[in-house]
Amino acid sequence: MKKIVSIIFTLAFLVSCGEEVLTKNTQKSAFKSTDLETFELSTCSQMTLRKPPVDILYIIDNSGSTLSDSFQSIKGEIKNTINQISNDFDYHIYFAPLNPLSGDSISGYPLLLSDPDSIPSPASVNITNPDKLNMFSQATGNNVEYGFSRALNLIKYNRSNGIFRNDAHTIVVMISNGDDNESLITIGGNKKFDPKKYAQLKTQFLELTKQYASANSAPTNPLNAQTLRFMSLVAHSDCNGWKAGETYKQMSSDIYRYQNLKDNDELLDSVDLCSQNYSVIFESVNNSIRSVIDGHKYDHWKISSAKESDIQSDDIQVSKIKKDGSKVSIPQDATNGFEYLGYVDNQKLTYEPADANEVASGLIIKLNGSARVEFPECIIAKTRTPTEYFGYFALPQEPELETLEVKIDGKVVPRSNTNGWSYIGWLENQNIKVPGPTNASITPPITKAGFFIKLNGDAVFSNGTSIQVFYKNRS
Repeated sequence: MKKIVSIIFTLAFLVSCGEEVLTKNTQKSAFKSTDLETFELSTCSQMTLRKPPVDILYIIDNSGSTLSDSFQSIKGEIKNTINQISNDFDYHIYFAPLNPLSGDSISGYPLLLSDPDSIPSPASVNITNPDKLNMFSQATGNNVEYGFSRALNLIKYNRSNGIFRNDAHTIVVMISNGDDNESLITIGGNKKFDPKKYAQLKTQFLELTKQYASANSAPTNPLNAQTLRFMSLVAHSDCNGWKAGETYKQMSSDIYRYQNLKDNDELLDSVDLCSQNYSVIFESVNNSIRSVIDGHKYDHWKISSAKESDIQSDDIQVSKIKKDGSKVSIPQDATNGFEYLGYVDNQKLTYEPADANEVASGLIIKLNGSARVEFPECIIAKTRTPTEYFGYFALPQEPELETLEVKIDGKVVPRSNTNGWSYIGWLENQNIKVPGPTNASITPPITKAGFFIKLNGDAVFSNGTSIQVFYKNRS
């Protein structure tokens, strides 16, 4: 029995010695290819905040009755109403006397501008500043008031020079301590309201509006005012020796109601000169006119600042966040999808408005049909690093081929010229990248020097893969 135990012990010793011989001096070389990296770029469309054009005509009574101290003293207060005009407006403010003075030019009165470039030829008009505004202290010495015709003519003859613009908000501010004489008729020695003449004058005002031009046979070269206001600062009753401006007040109301305006239902665009509360004159106007948000429209979009070689161009994913917040995928399609253009310098992205001029340099896609983007929509673009394939592995020392074992992600790869590994030998400068099954780019190269094994067929590996090689050095 002792002899049998001794034999078993000896065999076990020999086996353990044999394993030590097989593993002793075994080398291990390993390499893990880089993982694919995904990048996401979320960008949104832009807009232009445009100041609405607002053209204001101040007509200041300079008839004989304004020579009184009671009217002269309020001119300074009226001048302060200019400061109430919103800075959010692109405004033109033109100041003219009610009755022209000797030698006056209908186009030569003082003009305040928020932007001098809004006038085609600034040298052709009398641009001034509030500090130099004298409010026409000189009076004509008579009591004639053709206020409505004066307003219409001042607008008519100051359109070509750009003071009164098409499609603007047009505001007439009539400041008078009397009333319009032209819309009165003498009957039996008494002045009476002339509804026919008044209706003619009112129609001329209404013809200036976009609303009238849309509903009627538009006059030649219509002004197309977005809104028209006739704001009268007149006496609502006889006071201070002033006459109630009933006709001016009625015109304010009629023009206001014609356009179905709702911002000044209490005053109906007429402020009582007797109240001396002039601060309210522009409150309703400022509140009713809003800046215009001009959303940009896009048929091109930048998806990355990377180089073309930095992304996998056939794996670009594009989604659009629509105005209602929903997310839709945009396919790669020449009709209703995107087309990848590669890297483009100074590509114009927008097609509307014409002056948006959004340009970008980078990786650009073209948006077609329903894939186009409008403010406030957004684009989410996902790109990734290119797929790489590896078909070579370098060993630092020459191996004994009988001991060489290759594992890819832990799985043993056989020696095979078809779907396995084969030994090449020493190479001084070998790119370990190969085109692989998708004919991928092998640039930029990864070059190595060493004793190479070559991977064939299914043994070629890609990103995020580990390869391990075990071997003994050739002695």
